[in-house]
Amino acid sequence: PGQFGVPQPPYPVAPAAATSVTGAPLADWPKRALGGLIDYVAAGVVISIIGGILGNVSQGLGTTVNALLGIGWMVYLGYKSGTTGITLGRSIAKTKLIGEQTGQPIGFTTGVIRQLAHIVDSIICYIGWLFPLWDSKRQTLADKIMKTVVIDNSADPNAGNYNWQ
Repeated sequence: PGQFGVPQPPYPVAPAAATSVTGAPLADWPKRALGGLIDYVAAGVVISIIGGILGNVSQGLGTTVNALLGIGWMVYLGYKSGTTGITLGRSIAKTKLIGEQTGQPIGFTTGVIRQLAHIVDSIICYIGWLFPLWDSKRQTLADKIMKTVVIDNSADPNAGNYNWQ
């Protein structure tokens, strides 16, 4: 028996699975990390290689192309996040970004602003990216600012398909 003679379970009881307003389960951190590695790290490596090659022709050209491709990719991620909720990385990880209260894609402008909000995740030694590990809604700081969540989309039969448009 526990304190005051009240019986205690012999093991901790797991909390109920976190779900979104749509009823879909929230994406766990490993799935989110996979999507992020593809959307940010892999894309950054490709952009850096292109900028480096062009930098051998002209340092100014390499720097300019690197900056333009980086900005272009961030706007594209904002566009895809806002209009469909699915980026290349999220399609591979089978996750989807939705509005926390609506359960719907957040729109182009909000998607781009959310990309900018990721600066907050990064500026504090990248701790904001780790928030989904302990946050009850599995949100990054950018998600909290923009009122978004990322759901596990693996139940969708088209989850692994990606449309570049």
